[in-house]
Amino acid sequence: MPRSVLLPVFALLTLGIPHAGAQDTGVDPADDRVEAELRQELEQTQGQPIETLKQAVDALELRNDLLDVLMAKETLTDGDLAILQQLTEDIENALAKVEEEVGTMRERVREVRASADSQGQEGIRESGREYLDRVRTLMQ
Repeated sequence: MPRSVLLPVFALLTLGIPHAGAQDTGVDPADDRVEAELRQELEQTQGQPIETLKQAVDALELRNDLLDVLMAKETLTDGDLAILQQLTEDIENALAKVEEEVGTMRERVREVRASADSQGQEGIRESGREYLDRVRTLMQ
């Protein structure tokens, strides 16, 4: 449970107010679980290189989910801000890989068009397949 939730509960307990744990802290326990799971996933994938489009898309999905959870909070803790620093760095790295791959996709489509103009069927198939493999990964 985050410190921001524990501090009010402990404060109420020290004042001797009965059932302080039953007070509404404004934090949905389900949201806490989701955030904890996302943070754990982030820790497990931290520092892994992003070498493929699939890795970039997976990294974006996880980090965007956690960013969404953090952006929904009324107040961000120092710990949240530290997580945001790492998240945004990871998101930038993943987006750079996506940008690189989109450039490659653009080249493959141009090769397909050029091969179609020259009637080069093998070039069409090779470039077309490579483009489709990449774009399908991006579209999933």
